[in-house]
Amino acid sequence: MLSIRELRDRAVIRPIKRAVEDQLLDLPGVTGVDIGSRTRAGTRLREQVIVVSVVGKRPREGLGRDDCVPEEVFGIPTDVVEEQPLLQHIHRACGEPLRWPTRTIGSDGGSAGCPIRAVRGGSGLAPCRAVRVGSDEYRRVGTLGALVTSDSAEPMGLTTFDVGCLDDAWAVGDRMVDVDSGRVHAELARAALSGRVDAAAVSLVPGLAASPEVGGLGPVTGRARAYPGELVRKHGFGTGLTDGFVTSTDATIRVDHGEALGVRVLREQIRIATDRPRFCGPGDAGAAVLDLGGRLVGLHVAGASDGGIGYATPIGDVLAELDVRLNPRSQPLGV
Repeated sequence: MLSIRELRDRAVIRPIKRAVEDQLLDLPGVTGVDIGSRTRAGTRLREQVIVVSVVGKRPREGLGRDDCVPEEVFGIPTDVVEEQPLLQHIHRACGEPLRWPTRTIGSDGGSAGCPIRAVRGGSGLAPCRAVRVGSDEYRRVGTLGALVTSDSAEPMGLTTFDVGCLDDAWAVGDRMVDVDSGRVHAELARAALSGRVDAAAVSLVPGLAASPEVGGLGPVTGRARAYPGELVRKHGFGTGLTDGFVTSTDATIRVDHGEALGVRVLREQIRIATDRPRFCGPGDAGAAVLDLGGRLVGLHVAGASDGGIGYATPIGDVLAELDVRLNPRSQPLGV
């Protein structure tokens, strides 16, 4: 948990970081700008600085003067770390079977190996439409994060834009498959790819049983803002149930959406770290991130290649841009 002094220092740094982050992102190899604690030899210090993430560190002597991250900005020190946020979907060749071995997600009363009985957060989601990567076509797989609803009471599930929409050829009504059962269970309803949000909402097929539970985390009890030092958990299709702690809510990151959409910048994302082997991995895109009280704080969107760092979009921004709200009740939806 951050001390009051550390939180106060971050509040002082925040407007400066926002003012200079675009200039820093334009430097060669820079992948993100954040506020955090300075680290030395793997040890976290209490000094708060502007943290600049790069693909790989290089000696200053080998860089041009205008290509170096400055040692300080308006009196605020900088710290350079190696970290590259990557979108976390899975690609499967169109010729490969999409369906995964049958398994149980959550606590619906089934035993291990029983099929899923209700649509719930943490399950695998894949558009029926393929995406072209290079000269080949693939099916993209991510996670259905949590259930939401609209003012018209339309039942929906959340995921990321890169999973639900694939590229710039998306259309409302694009069909989605539940990866575990192989059934078409949803259609693309809404999407947002902006400076703060990478998200989509899919409407569930009428008559399907649905639950507010997220994998093994239990039911979503509400929503909340994340704060530095807070313990959080997520259940993604790729790595299942994992936990970590929030290091920042100020992360601005560059993420590559491929040839059609290019590199996009996401601002003021939640950065999550873990002292376990990993927090996230491919297939987790769209996973719901919950606090220990079961409240939804974010939608997992990206992570480091080793899985030790994850990034989530604040849930308030997701709900606002998609114009949806949480559905707190477990019920057969759409009937």
